[in-house]
Amino acid sequence: MSRSLILAAVFISSAGAAIWPPKLGQYAVKSEASVAPAGAQAEEFGFVEGERADYGAFEVTASQFKDVTGAYAASLDPSAKGSIRVGNYLVSCEGKCPKDLAGLADASLPHVSHAAVPTLESYLPSKGQLARSERYILGPTGLKTNIPEIPASAVNFDFGTEGQVARYRTPGGPVALAVFSYPLPSMARQQLPEFQNITGATAKRTGPLVVVAVGPSAASAKLLESVNYEGVVAENEKPPEKPLELKPESAGKMVLAILSLAGLLLAFCLLSGLAVGGMLRLARRFGYSAAEGSMTTLHLEGK
Repeated sequence: MSRSLILAAVFISSAGAAIWPPKLGQYAVKSEASVAPAGAQAEEFGFVEGERADYGAFEVTASQFKDVTGAYAASLDPSAKGSIRVGNYLVSCEGKCPKDLAGLADASLPHVSHAAVPTLESYLPSKGQLARSERYILGPTGLKTNIPEIPASAVNFDFGTEGQVARYRTPGGPVALAVFSYPLPSMARQQLPEFQNITGATAKRTGPLVVVAVGPSAASAKLLESVNYEGVVAENEKPPEKPLELKPESAGKMVLAILSLAGLLLAFCLLSGLAVGGMLRLARRFGYSAAEGSMTTLHLEGK
């Protein structure tokens, strides 16, 4: 199932449903109110709905997103300062907040997703990176807001492109470094010339990633060198402790199994033939004319 269909199903199943429960741990709700999305990128992040609940000693606000990627992107936005991410939710609290708020929210909020967060952050070097400068980009609005030097036509979000950008302080001057991920390496290869045509930018492709640095050329080139795609293979099955060995007894069992299967097939054919013959004989005995059958002979001698 494509990501768009999954997101649509999540949206339909969660739309109109209350977010905060009547009781959160030992705290009973006193009032609830809907909350509008915060930030200009809420639509790109996949905002579904938000709700604020008053539990007496504290007030909590939850913003639900269609998937974990959207919630992760929203958590990096300046408007989400002070919020915590719980799966595909952003949760904030005011007042005497419970110490285990994240655990309470995880157990109480509806349709919490525990999917993995995007991994583009791991490609951004930590040395020289400005604190809280990372942003996750899911569309043209986020691109224009966070790194306007790169046009949306170069990224081509129609491919389902996602990106992450951070800003750096280097000896040569400030540099903005962005990593864009494409579903296929061929798509990244196709878009690379568009990035290379951007004035003041340096770009390269590594696997399905296109890395772009905007800033002084020497500092940009050094940052680009530190970003290289590495495919990750995850093992989710434990390999056998001993390699598979074909022993004489196992080979004999295999031959016996083959002979047994052949015998069953022969018996089935024999019984089927006897059944058909018996039915025809009974049909002729009771005068069914079609049971005699007919045969056409072609005399081809001398032809």
